[in-house]
Amino acid sequence: MTEYIVDIRERGELTIPKELRERYNIKFKSKVKIIPKAEGILIKPEVINPIGQLKGLAEGVWPDEVSSVDLIKEIRKRADLESREKFEHSN
Repeated sequence: MTEYIVDIRERGELTIPKELRERYNIKFKSKVKIIPKAEGILIKPEVINPIGQLKGLAEGVWPDEVSSVDLIKEIRKRADLESREKFEHSN
């Protein structure tokens, strides 16, 4: 693992090396978590509401009038029916 030595400026600022900013998608105005650890300081990119980032992902996949809960129930019902049919035919 590569180690980096960086300078700390008067106000406690430091520059994260470009290679790490690119690897961890840290851009200008990004936020990071600073986590004190026994062995030192951990700096992690902030994950901004990971659940919220999924919103709209399945838009257009099924009609608005069908809830995801109803869709899952229907899929499970079909899978159970197929399992029973296969079991009955195998006996």
